[in-house]
Amino acid sequence: MNVEPTPGGGSGPANGGPTDPVRSHLFARTARPLKAVGLVGYGALLLAVASLAVTIAAAGFDMMVTPWIVATVVFGIIGISCLVFARTRLTADDSLDRPGHDPIVPEVTAEEAAEYEREFHGRRVHRDESPDPR
Repeated sequence: MNVEPTPGGGSGPANGGPTDPVRSHLFARTARPLKAVGLVGYGALLLAVASLAVTIAAAGFDMMVTPWIVATVVFGIIGISCLVFARTRLTADDSLDRPGHDPIVPEVTAEEAAEYEREFHGRRVHRDESPDPR
């Protein structure tokens, strides 16, 4: 992989940036376990929905519903916590942001960033960040 400076600047170590362009994606040994945790979370949420259906059916037949309510809550908590954990760990590293490493996509200028914030987020931008559009 080319680590030479790109004309637009870039964020690689050759340009003084903190990230290595070789590491522009998660390694399989890191990503696979996190994706598996997310898959376990979806399975637990599916079990929570199934146990909720059993809880409603048990309540309709005047059976004891306490164990089914507990199972629904436990599966729901496990599922949501697995999904949140996997997602936060997968997105935690800023160096994995592909546009920051892609030599085809040029860097965004301060004016372009201010225009984007103004147009799509409705945020006022300080005058020193962008020129006056008038």
